[in-house]
Amino acid sequence: MNVTVRLDGTLLQKREEEWAHWLAHPAENPLSTRETFGGAEVVLENELCVYVQDSRYGDGLRHAGYIVTKAVRQTVFDLTPEEAAATHALLAEVRAHLAATVQPDGYTVGWNVLPAGGAHIPHVHLHVIPRWNTDASAGAGLRSFLKAAREAERRRPPEPFAQPTPT
Repeated sequence: MNVTVRLDGTLLQKREEEWAHWLAHPAENPLSTRETFGGAEVVLENELCVYVQDSRYGDGLRHAGYIVTKAVRQTVFDLTPEEAAATHALLAEVRAHLAATVQPDGYTVGWNVLPAGGAHIPHVHLHVIPRWNTDASAGAGLRSFLKAAREAERRRPPEPFAQPTPT
């Protein structure tokens, strides 16, 4: 299977627009308050964060979820030491839960940080995606896609060089 993502700058523009929207409307941010998880299932939680499985945002990734802090933090770099520890502790609980319930063969776990890094909601959340040997994408990690995109960019014909306008 070939997977193609159009890499023409429009994805970044979309992420930046979404990010700006949520910054301008923080009360509507779907990750900022527990009430906006409506339709999502809070599976596990501790004092500082929750693990949510939300089919509205799962994009077809079976049993995928995310760990989100209860306090609004824009990025992983903004977490307090206590929140970082609570996120890691909850991640261990999530792994045990998924191992007991859906028995994945592996996991993809990651943060998207700021729009250039793929984030579109300014509230830190750690994606936890169970993976199976039978998946079409088995064996492909995050770097696989980024490296494939880099190779496609390298093979693209160079754009014509624009001559500077004399002043």
